[in-house]
Amino acid sequence: MTDTAQAVAKTKHLAAEEVVRVRGDRTVLNGVSLTVSAGDRLGLIGENGVGKSTLLRVLAGVDAPDGGQVRTTVGGAPGYLPQEVELPPEWDVARCLATARRELDRLGARMRQIEGLMGTADEETLPGLLEEYGALQEEFAARDGWRFDARAAEVFQALGLHRLPLDRLAGQLSGGERARLGLALLVIEAPPALLLDEPTNHLDDEAVAWLAGWLREYRGPCLIASHDRDLLDGAVTGLLDLDGPRGTVVRFGGTYREYAAEQAAARRRWEADHQMWTEAMDRAKLRLGRSDRAAGHYRPPRDNAKMNYDLRGAGAQAAVSRHARAAKEEIRRLELQEVPKPPAPLRFSAVGLADGAEADAGRLSGTGPLLAVQDVRTPGGLHLPDLSLEGTDRIVVAGPNGAGKSTLLRVLAGELRPEHGSVAVRPALRIGYLPQESSFGSGDSGLLRTYARAIAADEEEAAEQLLDLGLFRPADLHVPVGSLSVGQRRRLDLARLVALRPHVLLLDEPTNHLSLALIEDLQNALDDFPGPVVTVTHDRRLRRSAGRLLTLERAAVAVG
Repeated sequence: MTDTAQAVAKTKHLAAEEVVRVRGDRTVLNGVSLTVSAGDRLGLIGENGVGKSTLLRVLAGVDAPDGGQVRTTVGGAPGYLPQEVELPPEWDVARCLATARRELDRLGARMRQIEGLMGTADEETLPGLLEEYGALQEEFAARDGWRFDARAAEVFQALGLHRLPLDRLAGQLSGGERARLGLALLVIEAPPALLLDEPTNHLDDEAVAWLAGWLREYRGPCLIASHDRDLLDGAVTGLLDLDGPRGTVVRFGGTYREYAAEQAAARRRWEADHQMWTEAMDRAKLRLGRSDRAAGHYRPPRDNAKMNYDLRGAGAQAAVSRHARAAKEEIRRLELQEVPKPPAPLRFSAVGLADGAEADAGRLSGTGPLLAVQDVRTPGGLHLPDLSLEGTDRIVVAGPNGAGKSTLLRVLAGELRPEHGSVAVRPALRIGYLPQESSFGSGDSGLLRTYARAIAADEEEAAEQLLDLGLFRPADLHVPVGSLSVGQRRRLDLARLVALRPHVLLLDEPTNHLSLALIEDLQNALDDFPGPVVTVTHDRRLRRSAGRLLTLERAAVAVG
């Protein structure tokens, strides 16, 4: 790249200036400003519902801001990968792939046009044509245009799409296949800027490692909304912590590990401050109580005993009153400076499992596994010779896409009957199953009403449970389910799982769409859960906490 081209590249950026975005009666982005420059690979983090996906859509030009503006100086449209990739259902894979070379085709057509013009150009116009031709060649080479087909094959191989027939229609692809195809098209296209929304949700370990390596080599402005802790440690140059409704963006220049350590320290300070506030309030109330009792002891006498009420008693009464006023003033001051109690961390056992285990102790006592599988086969090709769950088993199910990981969990949960073999379940066993896709769907029913129906409780009781879990704020309770973000729907699934008070947990990609703080809480909750846990996950840190690894191949199962 020439010095001039390098100078131009350094000025490339995406910027939001006081951006406002309103959805219905809710302000999702309230004056958000940020800049992502060439060479920046920034991880966009924050709680669910704070506007990460909305911000990416605005920066990508998919949604127009309701206020403020977006400025881009990248020389083209940014490449945008949404969480849920939409492709025309009637397009086949070959036609989708052709869209990734549209820019290359444009560059090639312009180069051929200039080649024709140079043959008849005079001395005045030739230098300009040569300069443009050189710039086009540089861009064509930067996009690896000379070996497009070979590079497309490499990307498809890396993302597990190499077995996908080119005539397969997009409408026939699974959600995971669509997501990986959308990512592959973006990588192949090599756009001048990248906006990625949870790009690793449907990737296996090898694909995640490949993507991280590719991102480290990417030189354009890049903003990645992700909850993949390893990706945020291995591929980004910094973090942006977004709170869209408050209009704040805090930039961290370090890794996710450093960010997590800082957040943990902040949590400890909050807990300590709350403890100090609680103790100060208790002491003030104790002083007030003592003053009230003392006031009763030194209460002025009845008329017939006035001669016995001497100066000493009057002085003591005045002192008691001063102490009472001081205690009341201290209580008022503390109330104005209240340090709220931090939300309780997510716990399956504390909320339900221990109580449930006690209630069902007679029925669940005894020896033997809680759940046992013998020679199970399914129409999709899954074959599991045997598996038993007991005690505090921790099993992570691994394998390539299409090996039957989700199918196995559905069989264990009783949602799918195998065509051969048996699944034996202890009587009264409560199985907590978290599927990949939310089963709440979309609609106008409010979050609270939907949750209350799911757990068969009245809305007052359901509201108390939801707020105690700390997964939602009071303002969220009446938001229609159809308006919830993917992450909020995932939180609703988790809340229902906790309310079930399960004895066994079957979790299919449990960290997908969760905030980083909630992922850390979930991992701690699973570590403390006293029953068996079977997890399908691409979260490498969650996988490393497993006691056993069950690896599914397309025609075999290995347990290690």
